[in-house]
Amino acid sequence: MNMPKNYSDTQGATGEYEKLELGGQVCKIIGAKEETSSKGNKMLVVAFDIAEGEQKDFFNRRFEELKQFNADAKWPNGAIHRLMLEDTEGNCNKFFKGFITSVEASNKGYNFETSKYDEKTLKGKLFGGIFGREQYLGQMGEIKISTKLRFIRAADKAKGAEIPEDKLLPGQPSLTNAGGEYITIDDNADLPF
Repeated sequence: MNMPKNYSDTQGATGEYEKLELGGQVCKIIGAKEETSSKGNKMLVVAFDIAEGEQKDFFNRRFEELKQFNADAKWPNGAIHRLMLEDTEGNCNKFFKGFITSVEASNKGYNFETSKYDEKTLKGKLFGGIFGREQYLGQMGEIKISTKLRFIRAADKAKGAEIPEDKLLPGQPSLTNAGGEYITIDDNADLPF
């Protein structure tokens, strides 16, 4: 076999990757901006990363891996949190208020109101994130599972938080495989060559 050009210098991709631990994590906001949703509603879009512990900079590592294969890679979607600013009556959305309250409680002396509600002042601030598993339908209609930010708390309350129950698609049985893998292996199948 003739080896492909640059074989010795090419970094191999095996499909293996670090998985985010479930439960509480201290997170750091790396960027925040106001956007408009597809339905025309104002929302706060927050990009974050893990701030402490063994998985510090988890999403940045994932981003750097993605950039090796795609120069136009974007920050991982699992590290972007969107919060509607208003509810259906035009009042403050309680989840937006809860996020801001958690950020204020996690950062001594920070007050969103005295920052004149400037979302850019959120950059560098900490909050507590509770991560759990959530089912979704893949592009081919298959059921998949991902780890997502499920709840927001003050940073000190996230440490040691319980892992939330899996969020399942309607009509799906509970997950029994701790890895969330949905692979069927037929040991009796012939090799394709």
